[in-house]
Amino acid sequence: MKNILLFFVFMAFMEGVFGDSMSVTEGNDVPLKTGLSEIKTDDFIDWRFQGTLIARVINASRAPLDDALDGKFKGRLTLNIQTGDLTISNINTSDSGEYKVSNSVDSFSKTFNVSVSVVPKPDPNPDPKPDPKPDPKPDPKPDPKPDPESAVPGSGLSPGGIAGIVIAVIAAVGAAVGGVVYGYWKKGQML
Repeated sequence: MKNILLFFVFMAFMEGVFGDSMSVTEGNDVPLKTGLSEIKTDDFIDWRFQGTLIARVINASRAPLDDALDGKFKGRLTLNIQTGDLTISNINTSDSGEYKVSNSVDSFSKTFNVSVSVVPKPDPNPDPKPDPKPDPKPDPKPDPKPDPESAVPGSGLSPGGIAGIVIAVIAAVGAAVGGVVYGYWKKGQML
């Protein structure tokens, strides 16, 4: 029983540190849920993107901050004044990153790591016949510029996606090391 309790305490700690990771497709509406059933009347809820305040609920009134980050989210944020949930409309790849919600009354805090990917649109007029002749003059200089949306050129992963993978690996290693140390400690074999 003690082991189960320790496991749940450890998992709750890991949830608070690393948060939820989400992979979403560009152009969709993305709900970020606080998990609260209601906001107390003397409470306020803050939403931050990469540390910058982007929205706030105060005394049951919503306040998306349209001028935050030079208007990056202007007209695209919807706040639920009952629960504090935030919905981002028409999300795009530049919206990838860390979103954090917190409140003033009971120090509630939750983090979302959002990774936005692009789904290529199919060509509406595909060429049914391939060109039989190769191009006589290949381009002498290939474009050396890496994809600015990808943290690792050629991988297709956004910085948020890579951060999510790194965090998951660190959490798994931490859990494994913690389990081994706890196992030795439980058996009394720790030095």
